[in-house]
Amino acid sequence: MAKAKIKKGTKRMNAVQTERVVKPVRLDLSEPDHERLERLARERGLNKASYARQAVLERMRADEARGS
Repeated sequence: MAKAKIKKGTKRMNAVQTERVVKPVRLDLSEPDHERLERLARERGLNKASYARQAVLERMRADEARGS
């Protein structure tokens, strides 16, 4: 396998993106709310964490737009 030529003094770039720095948030839901979350996420083809993240971020944007 041939190596690509690189100009002298040029830095190599990794083909793999570095991991994002994220912090987890705990979310406790009642059983009925957990079932609602699961159903709504499934309807949109998302997992529960992705759906919850989208919902939280949408609410945060709305609250920031209102100035609260």
